Amino acid sequence: MNITVILVESGIMCLVFFVLVIGLLFISPLTFISDYPPEIQEQYYKSQNKESVKEQMTLTMKIKKVVALIAFMFIFAWMLHIAGADSFIQGVLLSYLYMLVLFAWDTFFLDWILFANIKRLRLPGTEHMEREYHQKWFHIKVCIPMIPVFIIGGALSSLLMIWIW
Repeated sequence: MNITVILVESGIMCLVFFVLVIGLLFISPLTFISDYPPEIQEQYYKSQNKESVKEQMTLTMKIKKVVALIAFMFIFAWMLHIAGADSFIQGVLLSYLYMLVLFAWDTFFLDWILFANIKRLRLPGTEHMEREYHQKWFHIKVCIPMIPVFIIGGALSSLLMIWIW
């Protein structure tokens, strides 16, 4: 495997993820509503008079996350191939690394720095909720159960890489 390719792919992946998240938020603030702490979600729905949309959004968010997971598996399989992963084990480990890099970027940079400190990126009606946006433990606690999903996603991406290439 080529470490330079891995580093470049990781950087590009984080940049694309950033652009995608910010772009989708400007299109619709509800895009990632389920990723916010419950207090922020409640305040948003109340301030925007969208309480009736709340239950419908839960199902929509689950569907979006499944579609995103499938898309990421194919993207990671391609990235594994480009990086030179030669075996299933190398593919699993490298895709797991990619997922951890993406998790770290999302949590430590996007959630803890950008959304916590730039009010323009906050949900409308929740700009004043300083304490709620600075809940670092919330983001960690939400992602801990995703660790097994990362392993499964890594295995599936590695299988796709072996099958396609």
